[in-house]
Amino acid sequence: MAKIKKKTTKTMLSPEDEIKGISQTIADYYHAYRQQANIALMLVVLVLIAMTVYWLVQAGNEKKSGQLFTAAYDAYDPGGGAQPNHPLALQRFQDVVKQYGGTTNGAIAEIYIGNTYASMGQPDAALKEYEAFTKKHAGENFLLGMVYQRMGYAYLAAGKGDEAIKAFSKAETLVGTGAATLELARLYDRSGNSQEALSKYKVISDDLPSSAWASEARTKLPPPDLGQEKPAQPGAAAK
Repeated sequence: MAKIKKKTTKTMLSPEDEIKGISQTIADYYHAYRQQANIALMLVVLVLIAMTVYWLVQAGNEKKSGQLFTAAYDAYDPGGGAQPNHPLALQRFQDVVKQYGGTTNGAIAEIYIGNTYASMGQPDAALKEYEAFTKKHAGENFLLGMVYQRMGYAYLAAGKGDEAIKAFSKAETLVGTGAATLELARLYDRSGNSQEALSKYKVISDDLPSSAWASEARTKLPPPDLGQEKPAQPGAAAK
C-alpha cells in the first residue's frame, strides 16, 4: 500500500514579525561590530571637535592680530600730517608676525616689514624681506603681485634697473594692468626702448581709461587717427 505524503506547509510571517526579524538581524550585526562602529563614530566626533576648535582659535587670532596690525600701521602712517615712527612700526609689525604668523594679518605684516625698511632707506633689507615672502607664500598670487611691485621700487632705490623691470613684469603678470605697468612704461621710456614704452602706455590707456595713470599714458601716445586723409607719400606717382 502506497504511503500518502503529507504536504509541508510554509509558515507565513505577519508583517510585524518580519519587521521584528529585520530589526533583530540589524541588532545582531550592531552587537557583532559594535566596537568598530563606536571607534569610527568617536573618530568622526573628535575630528568635528578639532575642526570647530581650530576655526574658533583662528577667528580669535585674526581678531587679535588685526588689533596689533592696526597699532603697527598707525606708527607707520599716522596720518594728519604727523611724522611716522618707523622703528616703532617695524617692531610692531615684527610682533604681529612673531605672535600670529599663521594669520592673514601676519602675512600682510611681513610685507610691511619690507615696506618699513624701504621707507627707512634700507632697500637691501627690504628686498631680503620681500624675497622671503615670495618663498613662504608662493600660492598667494594677489599678495605676491603686491610684493613684486614693492620689490621693483626697492630695486630702483638700489640702482638696479634691470632687476626692477623683472620685478614689475612679475607683478603685472600676477595682478594685471596697474601701477607696475606704468613703472615698466617709464623705465622703457627712460632707457630709450620707445616701442615697449608705447606698448605699455597703450595698455594702460585701453584697460584703465578713467585712471590718472591713463591720463599720463595718453600724453606719451601719438595723436589718435581721427579719420583725416593721410598725406600722399613723396614720389608717389598718380595712376
